[in-house]
Amino acid sequence: MCGICGFSGDMANYLGENNLREMLDIIIHRGPDDEGTYFKNYTALGMRRLSIIDLKSGHQPIHNEEKDIYVVFNGEIYNFQSLRTDMIIKGHKFYTSSDTEVIVHLYEEYGDEFVSYLNGMFAICIWDEKNRKLLLARDRLGIKPLYYTFKNNTIIFGSEIKSLLKCKIVDAELNYSKIGALLSYRYVPGTETMFKDIFEVMPGNILIYSNKKFKIKKYWDIEFKDNPDIGEEFYYANKTLTLIDSSISKRIVSDVPIGIFLSGGLDSTIILSEVSKFYDKTIKTFSVGFEKPKSKTDINDYSELALSKRTANYYGTEHYEFIIKPDDVINDIKNIIWYMDEPLSDPTAIPLYYLSKLAKNYVKVVLSGEGADEIFAGYTVYKEPYAVNKYNQMPKFLKDLIESLSSRMPTNFGKDFLRRAKLPISKRYRGVGMTFKDDEISTLLSGDLYALWLKDMKNDKYLNSFYHMPQWKDEVSQMLYFDQKVWLPKDVLIKSDKMTMANSIELRVPFLDYRIVEFASSIPSSLKYRGNNEKYILKKAFKDTLPSFVLNRKKNGFPVPLSSLLNLEFKNFAKDILLSQKSLSRGYFNKQYIENLFKKYNSTSYKGRQIWLLLTFELWNRIFIDSSNASLDEEMSVI
Repeated sequence: MCGICGFSGDMANYLGENNLREMLDIIIHRGPDDEGTYFKNYTALGMRRLSIIDLKSGHQPIHNEEKDIYVVFNGEIYNFQSLRTDMIIKGHKFYTSSDTEVIVHLYEEYGDEFVSYLNGMFAICIWDEKNRKLLLARDRLGIKPLYYTFKNNTIIFGSEIKSLLKCKIVDAELNYSKIGALLSYRYVPGTETMFKDIFEVMPGNILIYSNKKFKIKKYWDIEFKDNPDIGEEFYYANKTLTLIDSSISKRIVSDVPIGIFLSGGLDSTIILSEVSKFYDKTIKTFSVGFEKPKSKTDINDYSELALSKRTANYYGTEHYEFIIKPDDVINDIKNIIWYMDEPLSDPTAIPLYYLSKLAKNYVKVVLSGEGADEIFAGYTVYKEPYAVNKYNQMPKFLKDLIESLSSRMPTNFGKDFLRRAKLPISKRYRGVGMTFKDDEISTLLSGDLYALWLKDMKNDKYLNSFYHMPQWKDEVSQMLYFDQKVWLPKDVLIKSDKMTMANSIELRVPFLDYRIVEFASSIPSSLKYRGNNEKYILKKAFKDTLPSFVLNRKKNGFPVPLSSLLNLEFKNFAKDILLSQKSLSRGYFNKQYIENLFKKYNSTSYKGRQIWLLLTFELWNRIFIDSSNASLDEEMSVI
């Protein structure tokens, strides 16, 4: 596990080793244990290492026998031992015991197709000196980030955007055309970022740069097969259990202590239950919760500590807890945004940051349940197709009666459902994180930005491809495909990587073994979300393994009392920033709209998400756009 960066092309010698050093220094949190560089032939490679496997000899960059192929790599290859054996049989010689060296020899053997042999999480750069070719590859699901830009016939890449911004030919410029997308999704979908001309290598893709040209190849995708049930529930449940069992056994291989992020919910308890079968040492578990907000709040909205402690006691773990106070968040939010790179407004980044901060005192590797919801249908939104179908089957007179009464409905939820029920899935679903509706964006954005947003929506080939998904797929599968390809890498996984790496620990996500993802795509949707029971087949697989208080628990997510805090503790903090002269002078948003957000705010989670998005976006502007190329301390001083 580490952070990588580098550049190749005409400007390499101009940038020099000093610039490479600055790019490495800014991401020291990703790898404080070791560093390594390569610089020649108009190419620079750098890495910062968090030592997990082969602590003594895993120093990067790593090369082949002839020293004409070099690799820097962020992640873990879980099948590297069997691949190593295969490469030795084929005559390759190894000088380390690390998983990184396997990548070099796979590339020698299979060329650009090497990546399809890997099972793991990875962001890889290979420099083929002989053929003067640079390759960037990202894992199938996008667990590890990888960014790049092109300037003056030079490619510049890195694990974090802030590393690219340290390159003296790269400017921190706002990508104005994507402000509307950010408001809608709370992240920027697709290859683009909120920084102009800085892009992501997409999950399951490899970028090849040679002769001042580049091409991108997709090496993997998810297929939701349109097939009848090929087996009984037992078949799907048993196969799911077998694959998860295999995935977790591979992800506890480590030369340093490991732990588990434990909420006490289904996903993290499955991991704990499985790890306890393979791990012969005391298991360390970690949980966080918020201090009770001043406003009236149900405990389920701010803390799961009681349940996580009960689960830890059940399995006999060495358990650690931390309670987050509102002042902690106000003091640390700038750091969190700086580490995040992009203005991702997912409030669960907050507890994840503190959870990682707690865990780093005891372990270097943690396992977590990310991905289970998106693979096995764990969100309540996945039951909407069933509800829409039932509504649309009603007699016309009954639907007319319901719509005539819609004005009396106490919340917008009923009205919104009726509106959405008339739309095809491709037009009504924009993922789990949707924050502002289109009509709200049109009122909030200034005229010029609104026009840019409309143009961007029309021309976004990547995103539009998801709105024309094959109609032969059932609607739940279409929603899952969207969330696995868009929401998962752009929100859940980027947040998980950045918050854990901010605290120099490695996160492993067993549910996102690609074999599990491929199999889950073949499971009928009726076995994923059944009635009001989310992740039905996953619960079925572990019904004889987990305690009943976990299996029968209502899903709660990662509770953040955002609405309550914005009603009291965070209200003045957010209001002072969003209505400040600095913020308003940018001219992005309608001042009256923001004022009305605070005037009409009544502790609803929907409005709370909107305020939080605008707040994090303004702070991000101050940190990155107003103070481009500053150090962390310098960037924090402008707020």
